[in-house]
Amino acid sequence: MQVRQLKSPERDASKEKDDRPQEENLDMLLVYSRASSRNRVTEEEASHLQALKIIKKSLAKFDLSKNEVRVYLFLARFGAQKAQRIAEALGIHRTEAYKILRRLERQGLVSCVFERPMKFVATPFDKGLESLIEEKRHLIDQLERRKKELLSIWLSLPKAEKVKTPSETLQVLEGRRQISVKANELVHGCERELLMAVPGKSLLWLYNSPFFDELEEAAKKRRLDVRILTDFSPTSTYVLEQINLGEGDFAYLEDEEAPGFIMSDGGQMILLMEQGHGGGRKPFAMWTNYLSIVKSFRLLFTLLWKKEPSAPILQLAGAEPAA
Repeated sequence: MQVRQLKSPERDASKEKDDRPQEENLDMLLVYSRASSRNRVTEEEASHLQALKIIKKSLAKFDLSKNEVRVYLFLARFGAQKAQRIAEALGIHRTEAYKILRRLERQGLVSCVFERPMKFVATPFDKGLESLIEEKRHLIDQLERRKKELLSIWLSLPKAEKVKTPSETLQVLEGRRQISVKANELVHGCERELLMAVPGKSLLWLYNSPFFDELEEAAKKRRLDVRILTDFSPTSTYVLEQINLGEGDFAYLEDEEAPGFIMSDGGQMILLMEQGHGGGRKPFAMWTNYLSIVKSFRLLFTLLWKKEPSAPILQLAGAEPAA
């Protein structure tokens, strides 16, 4: 009778998590080195593989598949190669290798060398990257030019019966790019009041985005009531010294970290949050125009603003003294 040792699910999950970086390293090792039979990497190689993984992740954002990136990087590192050699080195089927090479050729990343047998060579990395960027830029320009036409076509369609758009909704925003875009929308639509309660680290990345440029311009044109609550830190102090919001002002919360939210005209808001643990925490947010939620956070802002009358409430550069 055989006795099989039962494995703990937690142990299996932990082992799988530990093995994943090693598997990724071995996957990129095929691109980094011609030695395809190895199953371990040195610390120095690991740092180089990490650099390649960053490049791989960035290239994937240009709608390149995993194998397309690997084929391109392999050719970029080792020069002209036959399709058969590429397939063998990267562990993909020869037919799939030909399809990948043709797609990369159409994107300007690979060229044919007419020899017998035929070989393929990668466009130099700097020129290949510029080609991908230019293609994206061209696509955006095309869509921008067709914007009015597409809107006109959409409005020409007959309206569906009994279509009711919910008046109050929630939207999850993942990553700083989405949050920044939505924050700018709040600024553009703001007519009277923009309230911000944000910790120094959030204040800094907003400062490094177009947000405060947009807010400064809107505040001057519309004379917005802009108020910022943040924790007292070198980061927040630096940012507040750099921005000019006209008649806006700010206050420090000395005893606690500021919550994270941005509110426009008491009608909509973005609640800033993070997910994950330790150094792997990733920013995300929730946008909402639910009136009960927005009112609650506006009350919270008012209470925090008045919490410590002795706390410094400082006028921003260019503002008139408070009456």
